[in-house]
Amino acid sequence: MLTMLQSPPQALRRAGHYFLLGTLCILAILIAGCSSGSSMSKLIASPNPPVADVPVPIGFHIDLSHSQSTYVPKTNLRMVNQEYKGSDPRLSVARFYEDNMPGAGWKTISLQGSQRMVLNFSKAGEICTITITHGWFHTHIYVVIAPMGALTTQPAS
Repeated sequence: MLTMLQSPPQALRRAGHYFLLGTLCILAILIAGCSSGSSMSKLIASPNPPVADVPVPIGFHIDLSHSQSTYVPKTNLRMVNQEYKGSDPRLSVARFYEDNMPGAGWKTISLQGSQRMVLNFSKAGEICTITITHGWFHTHIYVVIAPMGALTTQPAS
């Protein structure tokens, strides 16, 4: 039986190809394993949100340059217009608010949108509108709280 022996450079080249192929297969398996779960991660509420009854996902931070709040103690009237920035996807953030606002006493009124998601909630004479958008580097959450009937549902800018 005639067998062909490869020269050392050819054998090394072939071994290199097998190593590269094996590495690519392992990477493909790892990537598939990471993405096989839910496309929306479960976000956790920050322990100390700026507005006590409006949860904010951990990893999102208030942008003070685009935020303002007013509270009148004698009437319990508040006007909140805040912006938060973070890196989680819009859908995960929307799911976070759907899941967490009822626990803070808010009743869901409506949920709409895909690129710009708008969630409306009501509680004790107030309306809370949460708008979620995605910018180049951040996901933006705009929280507006106003007395029921007020037309201030536009995010701070």
